[in-house]
Amino acid sequence: MRLDSLCDTGRPSASTGPAWRHWLGGLLLIGMVFTLARPTLAGGPAPGREALGPDGALHISDGDRCPVCAMLPIRYPRFAAAIELQDGRTYYFCSPGCMLKTWLQPDIFLGTKGTSLKRPIVLEYLDGKPLDAREVIWVSGSDVIGPMGPALVPLKDEAHLEVFRQRHGAKRIFRLEELNHDTWETFTGKKAIGN
Repeated sequence: MRLDSLCDTGRPSASTGPAWRHWLGGLLLIGMVFTLARPTLAGGPAPGREALGPDGALHISDGDRCPVCAMLPIRYPRFAAAIELQDGRTYYFCSPGCMLKTWLQPDIFLGTKGTSLKRPIVLEYLDGKPLDAREVIWVSGSDVIGPMGPALVPLKDEAHLEVFRQRHGAKRIFRLEELNHDTWETFTGKKAIGN
């Protein structure tokens, strides 16, 4: 069986050539887009150009890309997050959700082991200050929409949680140490990639 017979539309291909060429060209285009959207397939994601500040300040550059979705974190200053590795490299994320996925599965998104992770930094939702993601209260199921859809929201303390809850609702509340493959699905309604 010839390849062009599999894709034949039954119409003459005039000057454009056999239909299989268009089909093959489409596959190549899809492959290129997929490779750009998932930097881990192209040798791993690049760390941010600048490291986190000692106080956790994010120093996001124009070219820094989220290792999970390849979006530009600089475009989402209210939702940006980061993970600093033990060796000082910093990866910036478009949202806390992408950062949490990576914290849960660094082998998939950074090509590294969990032991190489040093600190996860998020911007507190109400005041925008950088905080260690292990110390915040996390909310899922609110009406807040981030760059990747329904947001996982970091809050500083119980007082901020109460204000947030009154404004935006909250279906689930959790701490980072509670996050694993099973709870990820509970908190987000989505399966973890490695599960």
